[in-house]
Amino acid sequence: MGIATDTGGVRSVERALAIVELLGEHQALGLEEVHYLTGLPKATASRMLATLQEQGWVYRGLNDRRYRLCARRLFGDRQQRFKRQLVESAAPLLLELSERTGLVADLSCFDGERLEVMESAIPQVLRKRYPNNCHIVGQHASLFHSAMGRACLTELAQEEVQRLAAHEPMAAEAVMDDLERDVKKGFGQRTEGYWEYPVRLPFLIRAIALPVRIHGQLAGSIALHWPLDQAPVEQVLDLHLSSLAATVVDVQHALLN
Repeated sequence: MGIATDTGGVRSVERALAIVELLGEHQALGLEEVHYLTGLPKATASRMLATLQEQGWVYRGLNDRRYRLCARRLFGDRQQRFKRQLVESAAPLLLELSERTGLVADLSCFDGERLEVMESAIPQVLRKRYPNNCHIVGQHASLFHSAMGRACLTELAQEEVQRLAAHEPMAAEAVMDDLERDVKKGFGQRTEGYWEYPVRLPFLIRAIALPVRIHGQLAGSIALHWPLDQAPVEQVLDLHLSSLAATVVDVQHALLN
């Protein structure tokens, strides 16, 4: 009996380590991919992943449902580790914000050059309208057309914005005028008439966003977005801007702990 137990325990450890190694190699994997790459039955792979998640080894995306190694299990890449820490700290707060407002809550990370969409929480009431929203996670959003990007730009010095604008197909003067209006409004707003992601949704959206700062440094932004036909921007501002601002504060505090 003792030998059998030991053998089973060793086998479970071997399987867990194999999954951890695969996640380290591939960055992110879905259950189907783990099942295929390990040769484990899907039910077994699912149980192993659930255990690794409970033990703080893996994080499962809110939107794409793919598994990734947690920030504290990553070594060597400080920037990647910070991104994962940002996502893991923000995820439960994004979920809460999304369900409370009935809108999609997106998280981005800004590295000084590009804006990457890190996570997206979709409320239950909108999930049928967003079957492909998982594809925006990992994409780079436009700094000048997305609400998340514009929220970040309002935190940058004018010369830095002009440097970034040189890579965008729009006049620097128009960019600065738009950003001055965003600064006065106190939030970033999506540019209507443009699309900010390489992947398109099957309908037009509106969005507002606020920047996230850690230790006084710009880290990214959090946005609320919704279908164009659902509500005007003014209505969402009145109802939900305070909730968005409170979530940003909570995320910033969570990252300091």
